Amino acid sequence: MPSLPAPDRNRAALLALLGWLLCSAVMLWLFRADMATLGFRDPDDAMRLVQIRDWIGGQAFWDVSQHRVNPPLGGPMHWSRIVDLPVAVLILLLTPLFGAAHAELLACAIVPLLLLGGLTAAVFVAARRIAGSAAALLSVALLLTTPSILVQFTPLRIDHHGWQILLGAIALCGATEDRPARGGIVAALALALWLQISSESLPYVALFGAAFALRHWMARDQAPRFIAFALTLGSAALFLLALLRGPHATLASHCDALSYVYVWPLVALAIATLAAARLIGTATAPNRFAIATIGGGAALATLALTGGSCLSGDPFAALGPLAYKLWYLQVMEGRPIWEQSLSMRGVILLPPLLGLAASLLAARTTQGEARMRWLVLALLLIGATSVAMLVMRALSVAHVLALPGIAWLLITLFRRIQTARTALLRVSGSVALAALTPAGLCALWTALASKAEPADAQATNCRAANVLMPLRAMAPVTLFAPLDLGPDILAQTRHSVIGTAHHRNAVGITTVIQAFVDPPDQARAIIARTRATYLVTCDGLNELRLYAKTNPAGLAALIASDSPPAWLEPIPTNGALRLYRIRPE
Repeated sequence: MPSLPAPDRNRAALLALLGWLLCSAVMLWLFRADMATLGFRDPDDAMRLVQIRDWIGGQAFWDVSQHRVNPPLGGPMHWSRIVDLPVAVLILLLTPLFGAAHAELLACAIVPLLLLGGLTAAVFVAARRIAGSAAALLSVALLLTTPSILVQFTPLRIDHHGWQILLGAIALCGATEDRPARGGIVAALALALWLQISSESLPYVALFGAAFALRHWMARDQAPRFIAFALTLGSAALFLLALLRGPHATLASHCDALSYVYVWPLVALAIATLAAARLIGTATAPNRFAIATIGGGAALATLALTGGSCLSGDPFAALGPLAYKLWYLQVMEGRPIWEQSLSMRGVILLPPLLGLAASLLAARTTQGEARMRWLVLALLLIGATSVAMLVMRALSVAHVLALPGIAWLLITLFRRIQTARTALLRVSGSVALAALTPAGLCALWTALASKAEPADAQATNCRAANVLMPLRAMAPVTLFAPLDLGPDILAQTRHSVIGTAHHRNAVGITTVIQAFVDPPDQARAIIARTRATYLVTCDGLNELRLYAKTNPAGLAALIASDSPPAWLEPIPTNGALRLYRIRPE
């Protein structure tokens, strides 16, 4: 598709900017009620704010553990300061003007929208390079109306998921950059940052590396992209790990985050690729194939040496059988597509499959470098969709990569529809194209699939500020609370808790689950070994329903039936919250 003239390209960029501003204004209005009370929709957002408060309050930069979780041991964490940084900076800048409470509110509302602005720009740039300015503008319109993407950028959504989507889009910009070496550097820097945030980036590192290696093998002018990518990725990953985690992190072994296990294979990739390129050159296709093979082989060989137990199976199995079954396997956003509901399966698959088909069709209509961009996009989309099928929460990245292809298809179909002889066909056909947008596809599928699924029971929002209000008036103590309530208790009160749904604190997670599942006498012994003085539950909390179902004679089941054991003294509260004083043995 030909690019628009320069003035039209500038106008398209301005319209994309205005679209982002309008979308931000709409989301601020829609989520105004949550913002008034810092009503986070996900416990991880609440925990993120707690981590930021602790850092601002004097906790060391390299210490991201939560000292109010499972005291006196504390709850170990692996989260990155990269995500904390913009929220913390805004809080510090706005506190003198608005006070600490309002500064937190504004920072938590603004930062996700700023990330959405960065994503809008990255999608616009990548789509313009692939399909032209008209498709780029439509890609932005699709982006700003796709719930499966926007859900990670709503006000107060300050956890790391928005960062992952943004960095994936920036890596796509590197893949579509005209100057190969610069493109490799851009993609590598984006992925190196993503590696610091989450180990979920590892499949995408392999995916972009494979795409660049393939292009490097096929065309000599693309060799600088792969070589620059390998060199930048290895050096940036090592530097950022030492900077953000401390020099000791380069020799520490963790399966769930960038560490010794993964960083040294990337360093080996950089060194081996550069050395091979210098020694044998890039003049011929066999030479370039050898360079990629040597670099990739060095990385895999190093991983075999550093991987250890991380290569032997599921790292979450170390949680223990009880926590693995009753917590980890219940986190549906981390589960594969075959464990999802019928409606969610369609939401995961339909937009990327349509985007893939459209990208391949577009490649057939173009030649040269334009065709290669479409084919690279299709390759990346196949990989991202495969990741989304294995881990549901990765669907947003696949949906972003699908946008240029869907935009191209909509424009192509619209132009053909407008050649119809009758106005009725032109109008009805144009309106019908809404069903091919990501939002239209998902809405249509969900409406059809939900008829075959049982309706979910309406659950009480036990994490709401008004529900937890009785706890705020109490002097600071340690509460024995369900895992899903823990982060909001930490964010909204001064209390400590035993466990939260964060896997490194396996001891706290297992303690909470075991006590709620076990019979009262055994539960009392478990709770007595903690420092908890009160026990908290909430009517309608799905977590407690699961525990009660697991053991109908367990502590959770007795509390749910309003038959708590004698060693739990009820404290009157209003609403769904239940509070009990734990009587000493």
